[in-house]
Amino acid sequence: MKKITPFDTIAAISTPPGEGGIGIVRISGNTAFEIIEKIFKPHRKKGISDNLKSFTMHLGYIKEKEEIIDEVLVSLMKAPHTYTREDIVEINCHGGAVAVNGVLRLVLKNGARLAEPGEFTKRAFINGRIDLSQAEAVLDIVRSRTNKALEAAVNQLKGKLSGRIHNLICVLKSVLVVLEANIDFPDEEDVSPLRLKDIQKKIDSVKNELASLIASYDTGKIIRDGVVTVLSGKPNVGKSSIFNAFLRFDRAIVTPIPGTTRDIIEEQLNINGIPFILADTAGITDSDNVIEKEGVKRSRTYMDRAQLILVVFDGSMDFDERDIEIIDRAKTLRWIPIINKIDLPIKLNPEKLIQETGMNQDFVYLSAKNGKGLSELEKRMTDMVASGDAGGDYSLMITNARHYTILEKTLEELGHASDTLDVNGEPELVAYDIRSAMDIIGEITGEVTNKDILDEIFNNFCIGK
Repeated sequence: MKKITPFDTIAAISTPPGEGGIGIVRISGNTAFEIIEKIFKPHRKKGISDNLKSFTMHLGYIKEKEEIIDEVLVSLMKAPHTYTREDIVEINCHGGAVAVNGVLRLVLKNGARLAEPGEFTKRAFINGRIDLSQAEAVLDIVRSRTNKALEAAVNQLKGKLSGRIHNLICVLKSVLVVLEANIDFPDEEDVSPLRLKDIQKKIDSVKNELASLIASYDTGKIIRDGVVTVLSGKPNVGKSSIFNAFLRFDRAIVTPIPGTTRDIIEEQLNINGIPFILADTAGITDSDNVIEKEGVKRSRTYMDRAQLILVVFDGSMDFDERDIEIIDRAKTLRWIPIINKIDLPIKLNPEKLIQETGMNQDFVYLSAKNGKGLSELEKRMTDMVASGDAGGDYSLMITNARHYTILEKTLEELGHASDTLDVNGEPELVAYDIRSAMDIIGEITGEVTNKDILDEIFNNFCIGK
């Protein structure tokens, strides 16, 4: 079996499977140009080796002996000014599984091997074109659900997070230089004296910056993964109608029969760039029906894991004990109360319900039938996220759980350094904590890392990226 080395030539299909206008086979490595020269016959008389100018495209055929596999456009990109900093060839085929797979098979037959998941981006990292946080941003761009998620990922790819981390490391390094100079050369005249207050001030500035980044994670995770939002209420209050009104099409079955919804229905909703994972649930009630009981059980479970609950009341009927039970469950969480069916005569008394339950939320008045009040509800939902009630301000975001954990560990190490300064100010102990903090935070950009972490990160990528 051929031994796989870190820098052999790799190839993969870089476009989604299925029919499409174009399918791209990407090749990267030292022999990429040699391989394409073997299998590509340009329309012009001269061979491709006569014009290996970077960033050029060539029209011709991919051939296996005399059999034409496909008519293609071949893009040539010379190292080091490429995605991987290696020679890259991209073969633009006609979209379709047979043609694209036929070209890939021929490329592999002529010396390349099939790329592993994320290996093109991994090589970009190994070869120093991007750091680890930028590599992770590539995956976030691919998986972005909204414009805000895309914006956050692009900022990270541009090096916004890397720059912040680099600045923090520089501050810690300046502290470490002073500490080590006083440890190694305590009696030298040209060594700056150890001013513990100045050191503490610098450490505190880094700690404050870390705390700010950590605080952004809840919102960053929301922007990246979405706000789990549950429609809750007793049967027949109009949850499924509201669900359909949000989506602008009939996704959930709506009937006048209470208990129509028995299971959880989920759809993604994009409101002003914020993704909401909207779940329609079974009406909460007491029932002897086995299926309905299971639906109610799942509804309660979803309420417990929700980041936002939309509690729906039927405005055409007075409230009862079931409504009170739902409020008692929801009011310890983030929630918005909705009085639905305002297109009918209103019989529910909001003031009495507030007195009965002690709730302190303003109602949204809504008609799922004609859409009145829906824009106000959407505004309340996005305002709750933006204000921090559902996760914080999204002007600055850490979106990655790995980064969040590393920042917390770094902050903890700097806390140890601060404690040492308060107790005895021993420079050796403070220096140890500073070094440890620098090693930990360096894992974000990949300055300090190991193979297992790299494999875990890049295995989440698709093959071809």
